[in-house]
Amino acid sequence: MKTLFQFLTASILILSLSEVSGQQANPNNIASVKGSLKDTAHNYHVKSATVSIYRSDSTLLNYQLSNTYGEFNFRNLPKNSNFYIEVSHISYQVLRKSFTTLNNATPLDLKTLILLPKEVSLKEVAITLPPIQMNGDTLEFNAAAFKLDSNAVVEDLLRKIPNVTLWGDGQITVNGREVKSLLVNGKEFFGGDFKMALQNISKNALDKIQVYNQAKNESNPMDSSLTVNLKLKKSKGIGHFGKIGGGYGTTERFEADGNVNMYTPKLQLGIVAAGNNTNKIANSIRTLTANSTFKGTGISVDYQPDFRATGINRSNAAGATFSYNFIEKPTYENKKALTANYFVQNRNNDVVSSSQTATTVGSGNKVFDMTTSNNSSLSNNHNFDSRYEFSKMGKQLNISQNTSFNTGESFNNSFRSSENQQNELASTNNVIGRNNFTNRAFSLNADYRHNNYLSARKKLRAYNARYSLTLNDSENERTDLTEFISFVDASTNRNFNRRYNNEGSNINQKLFFELPSLKRVFFGNKRLADIDFGISNDFELGSSQSNNRISDFNNTTGTYDTNTYLSNNLRTNTFTETPSLSLLRGFHKRLSNRFNRSLNFSVSAKQQFDVQDNQSAKSFQNIRRSYSNFVPAASVSYYRYQYGEHSNNVSLNFNTLIRIPSVDQLAPLTDSTNVYRLIRGNINLREAKTRQVNLNFYHYDQRGKNTLNYNMTASVSFTDNAISDSIFIDQQNRRTVYLANVDGYRAAYVRGEVRKALKLKTSALQINLLGSANISKSPGYVNGVFAYSNNLNTTSDLTANYTYKGKLALEAKESYGYYRSRQDAFNTNYSGTNTTTTFSGSYNITKKFTLNSNISLNSNKPSGREAINYNIWNSSATYRFLKGDNVELKLTALDLLRQNNSIINSAGANSFTFATRNVLQQYFMTTFSYYPRKFGKTAAKK
Repeated sequence: MKTLFQFLTASILILSLSEVSGQQANPNNIASVKGSLKDTAHNYHVKSATVSIYRSDSTLLNYQLSNTYGEFNFRNLPKNSNFYIEVSHISYQVLRKSFTTLNNATPLDLKTLILLPKEVSLKEVAITLPPIQMNGDTLEFNAAAFKLDSNAVVEDLLRKIPNVTLWGDGQITVNGREVKSLLVNGKEFFGGDFKMALQNISKNALDKIQVYNQAKNESNPMDSSLTVNLKLKKSKGIGHFGKIGGGYGTTERFEADGNVNMYTPKLQLGIVAAGNNTNKIANSIRTLTANSTFKGTGISVDYQPDFRATGINRSNAAGATFSYNFIEKPTYENKKALTANYFVQNRNNDVVSSSQTATTVGSGNKVFDMTTSNNSSLSNNHNFDSRYEFSKMGKQLNISQNTSFNTGESFNNSFRSSENQQNELASTNNVIGRNNFTNRAFSLNADYRHNNYLSARKKLRAYNARYSLTLNDSENERTDLTEFISFVDASTNRNFNRRYNNEGSNINQKLFFELPSLKRVFFGNKRLADIDFGISNDFELGSSQSNNRISDFNNTTGTYDTNTYLSNNLRTNTFTETPSLSLLRGFHKRLSNRFNRSLNFSVSAKQQFDVQDNQSAKSFQNIRRSYSNFVPAASVSYYRYQYGEHSNNVSLNFNTLIRIPSVDQLAPLTDSTNVYRLIRGNINLREAKTRQVNLNFYHYDQRGKNTLNYNMTASVSFTDNAISDSIFIDQQNRRTVYLANVDGYRAAYVRGEVRKALKLKTSALQINLLGSANISKSPGYVNGVFAYSNNLNTTSDLTANYTYKGKLALEAKESYGYYRSRQDAFNTNYSGTNTTTTFSGSYNITKKFTLNSNISLNSNKPSGREAINYNIWNSSATYRFLKGDNVELKLTALDLLRQNNSIINSAGANSFTFATRNVLQQYFMTTFSYYPRKFGKTAAKK
């Protein structure tokens, strides 16, 4: 079957590359055309005019804006082909000119094209809108210029626009740059999830798609993000959409979901509910709404549920979302909005698992642990969050809060057996437990930013302040029955019937204040070599309290007696303050419509002060400690924007992090029921200091519709006095863990991504390569022997997406993971691989009937074991009814081969674990869905 997958993957590439080669891949068949635009009446070059190039059949091929000198230049055109260009500008008449590309490598020069000013006339009755135009600093696409099916949505329109790419993972790029924000009429649309707008709003409700840069920092023009705004027609400012659906299948599987969303120029309101026993877990209202969109007429690989979720889950959820904009047409500098969300969830989870762990205890010596467990849990979760946003003329205020409440209970039953180095049974441990819990949490965040960068008279250019408050409290009642049996020393056998009543609370406050630019305050307009400086202070105050009442069952009296050792009342107060002085220097160079370059340096001197005060009923936990550490930081960033070609962004950052040992690390209370892991503290632990260097690089291709983007992130860290385990393993495989400070911890991380898009005449191909590697060198002790654990984890994903004429969508994906843990001192090497090959397809047999299929081949090869292979095959058939495609009937078959499995392989510092867990398996389902949607008011009857 893997051969079949490789054949299908190759087929996608061959289908698309053959079309590429037939159109433009041959470098000997590439032509170009250039020219310039001029207004002879006023004798100046016309910049920012929209120059669009069309095939002879009026298919839009590409577009660009004329530069400061009125120049334009189109590359990668087929030779000996007929085209015409259309030039549009708000102040000039539309110009059209036909041409035929040359049969040689010399660019075709259209010379100077003369634009005629528009004549304003009341008699003018016909206005022709160009598909693309420039309005100030905003690039606009006119929706009416693109002809699509009446049921098309915004997403279908974006796929028709040159230089706009919708990637398989949901990312959108325009001229190679990633879109960071998607708005509707200048406002966030139902939480800002792109799918909510792109796959629900009708194309016929759309007036324009606007693309512009939105500055984040007025002091640095390069610090901006690309924003897309969907401007609706005036008559479509009010509407509603949603979904109501349900399904039932074999093995009593069911699912139901419904949501209704309505909007006005100022108000957005949505109500959602869902329930299922098919392992579809929604932990937020956004998850529910994003996977129940209308989608439209376009073709894409159908959404498939995560059929590899652990255990059997039954979930019911409901919620509401609310948003109100006090300003009907907000801008970045004039905004006032309130949003709120409420979400409630009931979840029942059953997990059956088994695991086998091999642990190295000496050179070539290993001990083994086998565990089987059954866990079931029932929880009820409530979450309410809200946010207020205000901005006006250099002032920004954001206030948000989150309140959560959850209750539940869980049951667990586990059996563990351990074998010694001679593979002989050394001990067993059986635990039966029950737990009831209640948790409450509240958080408040306030962020205020004030800047005067646009005011030449203000000496204080900016100040920023942030405040956060976090409150938590919990109640927990737990009972554990534990039976430990030793086959080495019967005198160590233990039976526990222990009850825990734990209460805890925590309050944490943070205040950050910053004056980022003080040069003008102290030195006026003096240049000082263009060096600026700023100060900041980060203050944190925390207090936590725990009241633990532990008791053991007395077989003689039949009652529970207080465990005086474990019962405790502990309060911990913490204080952290980090003042900072920063120096900044920037270099900027710009040539209008040619290039823009920026180089920035920043160095910060910081001193971190920490105080930890522990007050306990146990005298040995009454510990008060103070720390003072120098934590410098520095950064260098370089930005280069070559107009119409590419942009590069490189940054290098250095940071210092401090980790303070907690009271549970310094002087813990050791619970003897956890027989196989007894934690011992170390009162002499010192703080750990980590020095970290991060490198980021981004390249955005802006030369045309077939973009090549890539980015890379890398980090290296070095830790002194790392807090590490010192483990002693006895003959019964019981572990006693001491903590120690060790030097020599090293870690490195690298992540890279390459994206290539090819937009062809009738099809499109996207190729995405993503890879990462995590390397660490961890020092530690095992049975008194110092050893380094050298760990390596790598992942890579290669994905190819191909679409053809809005009828066929194919996706092939290869995922590969490799992990290794090596201890040279013990001569051990644990390793393994995980491979998944996936092929997905969707085909529109008619406009209303669609077939979807998804199959994946999974292979897990753990260290010292045979590879475990299993396949998951899901298929569905969908039919849409009625004129507006509002009704959907769907037949689904999941896990057709009945091979679904859950394999977990992991390598630790000196151990390797192989585990399996229960998963949902084969079922068939029929679902029926209705999509109510309407954009605009109902026309009045005459």
